[in-house]
Amino acid sequence: MEKIKKIAKYTTNILAIINALIIGLNPVWNIPYFEKITVTIATIIGVIGVYLLGGKALDKFTENE
Repeated sequence: MEKIKKIAKYTTNILAIINALIIGLNPVWNIPYFEKITVTIATIIGVIGVYLLGGKALDKFTENE
């Protein structure tokens, strides 16, 4: 499970970097479907974040019992 969490963290960071690059380069390159791409990446980052936070909350909850 720890390996999956580590991969999820790295994936989130990589997607955030890619999203920042797309946002920064759009004014210069006029990337087609720019908004759809950035919203999709942000959604994926959000889902991974919820997974990581949910796992952390579950660990805390089961630790208290």
